[in-house]
Amino acid sequence: MTRGEKRLRRIRNNPDDVSWPDLIAICDLCFGKPRRRRGSHLIYDTPWMDHPLLVLQPRKGKAKPYQVRQVLRALETMEEFEDD
Repeated sequence: MTRGEKRLRRIRNNPDDVSWPDLIAICDLCFGKPRRRRGSHLIYDTPWMDHPLLVLQPRKGKAKPYQVRQVLRALETMEEFEDD
C-alpha cells in the first residue's frame, strides 16, 4: 500500500480530524497542483465537465471537515467516471 493510499484511508476513516498537509498531499496527487493560491486559500480544479472548484483553507493546522467531505465527494465522482 502506497503512502497516498494510507493517507486516503486515514482521511476516509476520520474526516473530522485531518491534518492540512495530508489533505493537500491527497489533492496534489489526485487533482494536480493547485490552480492558484490566494492568501491561505488553495484552489484546485476537478477533471470533469462542469467541474466545481475545490477551495481549501486551513484552520489551526487542520483541514476544515466540510472541505474534507467536498474532496472525498470529488474523489468518489472521479472513481465513478473511471469505472464507466
